[in-house]
Formats: sequence, C-alpha cells, structure tokens
Amino acid sequence: MRVGLLVRHNLENTTWIVLACCWSALLLPNTVCAGEATSAGDLYELKYQFHPDQPLRSRVVHLVTTETRIRGVTQESKSRSNSVRVWRVLGTDPDGRVQFEHVVESVDMWQKVTGRPEVSYNSLTDKHPPPEYELAAESVGATISIVTVDQFGEVYARKDFKPIPNFGLGQITTPLPRGKVPVGHQWEFPTEIALYLPDGRVKRVKTRQLYTLESVKTGVATISVKTQVLTPVNDPRIQIQLMQQLANGIIKFDIDEGRILFRQIDWDETVIGFHGPDSCVKYLARYVEEYLPDESPVAQAR
Repeated sequence: MRVGLLVRHNLENTTWIVLACCWSALLLPNTVCAGEATSAGDLYELKYQFHPDQPLRSRVVHLVTTETRIRGVTQESKSRSNSVRVWRVLGTDPDGRVQFEHVVESVDMWQKVTGRPEVSYNSLTDKHPPPEYELAAESVGATISIVTVDQFGEVYARKDFKPIPNFGLGQITTPLPRGKVPVGHQWEFPTEIALYLPDGRVKRVKTRQLYTLESVKTGVATISVKTQVLTPVNDPRIQIQLMQQLANGIIKFDIDEGRILFRQIDWDETVIGFHGPDSCVKYLARYVEEYLPDESPVAQAR
C-alpha cells in the first residue's frame, strides 16, 4: 500500500460523509433494549415527532486529520466540510410510520494533502467544482435517500439514490428505547462490518453501538454513544479498515419536540504496523450536527 493511496481513500471518505450525512450502516431489524425500568426514579419516554409541514434541517461540520507514515515517509491530509441537509416528510402509512426524503442543500468543502495544493468547493458560490468534488456537487439538491421509520427510529424501508458507504456513524436515525426508561438506561444497536483480508477473503466483524441515557435537564435528554467491537481483530491490516467505524459521542434530544438538537461524534485512533513494523497511521476526526430551527410562518405559529 502506498501512502498516496491511503490518503486518497481517506479524502474520498470525507467527501461522501457529508452526503451520507450521518448515518449509514448495515441495518439489522430491531433495536435491542438492555433491561427494563425498575428504579423508583423519574421515567422518560423518548419518541420522534414528525410534522409533514415542518422539514427537519441541520448543519453538519466534519473535520478530519490523517497522518500516515510508511518507511520513514510521512504524509498528512486535512479536510473540512460544512453542509446543510434537510429531511422532508413525504407521507405516513397506516401503522404511523413516516417516509422521509433526504436532501443535501449546500456544501462547503476544503482539503489539503502534503505536497499538493489546497482544494476547495462551495456550492453556493462556485459554478464549477474541482475534480475532487464533482461527485459531491452532483448530489447537492438531489434526493440522496428515501427512508421509512417509526417513532423510535427503527428503519422499515430505505432506498438510496446515491452510493452511501459505511462510516460508522450509525443508522439513518438514532434508535430510541421503547417505553419509559430512567436515567442510566442502556440500549444497543448491533451492526456487522465487512472487512477484506490480504488474500481477498472477507472477514465480518460484529460491532454494536451502546447508547446510555446520561441525564435529562429542562426537557432535553443527553445520550452517550460508544462503538464496541465484539469480534476480536488483532491484524493491523484489518484494524486500519476498522478505525473509521469506532465512533464515540454525545447526542442531545428534545423530549417535548421529539427531535435531535445536537450530535457530536469523535474519532481518535492509531494503528501501528499495518505496512511494516515502522508504519503508522493516526486518524483524528470530529463530526458535529446542529438542528436549525424552521423559520417558516407555520413553524413559528406552532
């Protein structure tokens, strides 16, 4: 593996993470709740609320720094992306499930690799994107996915109109526990990741995202999430494929309005020996998503 190939792979991932926006993974049928509420303390019910006349719009900022060293040669890549995405309700089915359309409204992207000139693209101001961002530019304003979910975030149907890779950010929506739960309650979402062995075989690694209701203050629930690897992985050549899947962070959920207000996910991973004993790659990233209040007259009236 050459340094340039690894860096290019990371930059392509960074471009697509804005469009996938958060949240593609191999979806399994059900959210698994860990335990029932048994304490005498306050109980809370976390459910999404969807309004056909009120699109859910958010701003997403994603920062990535990757440093790769092979045979004494070090290369660093940095990227920054700022995007606005919107989920529009298309309709509901007889069981109360909601169908969403996912659209990226705008992107502002930048990247820098050691020994190369900086590259940037802003869909609001630039008429022609550089080659590195042509795919991102084509997706702005287009439907990325149509997804059907229930009020607990379980996905029942999904159709992607653009290729969406798996970046370890979880499923399309954050899964919520069913029923009323106390602070400290945990639930999980199992996933399975396909990784490639040097001989071409595929190794399937089981992981889970463990969610914990950390606190509830003034109607806002703080939820922590941590990715846990359940299948032992000791080969650095496999670990380097897995490192971008190990996301940990915090989610703020408005219980009264039934929506996510804020999400911050962090990555801080290092793999040594993936291409010789002196090889090393460090991956440092942060993903921040903030809800943008709807300023339409209907939303203001509500």
